[in-house]
Amino acid sequence: MILTTVRIERPQGTTVASGVPVQIDQASLEERVEFDGARPYDVFTVYTLWPPISPAIIRRRDVLVDENTIDPETGTNAKYRVSGLVETFADDHQEMLVERVVGA
Repeated sequence: MILTTVRIERPQGTTVASGVPVQIDQASLEERVEFDGARPYDVFTVYTLWPPISPAIIRRRDVLVDENTIDPETGTNAKYRVSGLVETFADDHQEMLVERVVGA
């Protein structure tokens, strides 16, 4: 489990928000096995934390840039692309499957 903050970027590179607190967990075994096209160890589940972001702004295909963790393969901030449907829970938090962006 990683507790950090992320910057949310749209596919065209526009930054939507920064400093968004999240929890990043390795996806469950079932999610990793069923996630077609990804290396299983590059699939994670992300949860937004308190305070909630309102309106719920994270969308499929957004890139979450970890503002605190450096990717050892690139020497830059770790990046995750939202790969599935983003679930929003009563304007409290969002949950999503993401795939680590490798080598970017």
